Amino acid sequence: MFAEAKPDKVRDRILKTAGELFYFEGINATGVDRISEVAGVSKRSLYQRFASKDKLVADYLAVAGAAFVDGVMPPEDDDTTPRERMLAVFSRLQAESLEPRFRGCPCINAAAELADAAHPARATAVENKLWLQEFFTRQATLAGALDPHGLAQQLTMVFDGGVSYALVRNAAIPDSCYAAAETLIEAQLPH
Repeated sequence: MFAEAKPDKVRDRILKTAGELFYFEGINATGVDRISEVAGVSKRSLYQRFASKDKLVADYLAVAGAAFVDGVMPPEDDDTTPRERMLAVFSRLQAESLEPRFRGCPCINAAAELADAAHPARATAVENKLWLQEFFTRQATLAGALDPHGLAQQLTMVFDGGVSYALVRNAAIPDSCYAAAETLIEAQLPH
């Protein structure tokens, strides 16, 4: 028999605190001293659970990046069409951008801050973007798109562009983001 691992509430608190600070104040601007202080733990406790700040950043992005992408993806087993599912991503993304605490996509934010392409969080950012692109590829294939992979890549770029547009302008994602996605989808689907 294997003993069930106990939840580590201190680790969870550190990760939650770091996540909020990284998302709202920036990864590079947030040091371990600040994380320890806000989480109410010693630096020793932090380093016992995360070998380095880089490891903490990677773990944060694994959770936050997946949650962000998952939050805009509709279920794939409902009664909507693949076309509607692809467009739902953009509707949900726009709704997210209307929230006052919207600071963009954690993956884009991290990639912009982390210059080192070998940083472990960069691989996590890419994985999350590939997850979104694979969703678009599946839906485009089901919809009968002429080039499902090309359409998925284009939709991912529109998604990232919409997020960046909103973040740079400190505004909601405009309706033109949805319209661009719809135009790309319509150009690929059989009529």
